[in-house]
Amino acid sequence: MSCKMCEKQKNIKDDPYFIMELETGYVILGWFQRFKGYTVFNCKEHGPELHNLEHSFKIKHLEEMSIVAEAVSNIFKPDKMNYELLGNGCSHIHWHLYPRVKGDTPIVSSVYQLSNEELFDESTRPNEEQREEMKEKIKNEIVRLLSR
Repeated sequence: MSCKMCEKQKNIKDDPYFIMELETGYVILGWFQRFKGYTVFNCKEHGPELHNLEHSFKIKHLEEMSIVAEAVSNIFKPDKMNYELLGNGCSHIHWHLYPRVKGDTPIVSSVYQLSNEELFDESTRPNEEQREEMKEKIKNEIVRLLSR
């Protein structure tokens, strides 16, 4: 059985939400910005679990994921970052990085308490100008953090 994310990653650089490639993964702006700055970090290697990855690759991947999250946090100034590696819908390792602010959901809980209609509301999809501005800011901050 083929992995839909592995297939999608063959042309990931053509995705208008693609931000940049790192050694172990691809940084992609979330299509919907209900949580401003929502970003995804897709692992280059297929594996349903972190422990399936070769040790040194896994450590590098975790480091890069942390740098992506730090970049998002530095730009969007959330009260808290949520790091989610679920894989129930797609078993390819990919991180959902959600900048969270107080009061962004009706109760303090996961973003998934919200309905799909609210999470994927077209009004939260950035227009081209907004998307490109967000991508550029995230990319520049990742590059800055990697150069430390």
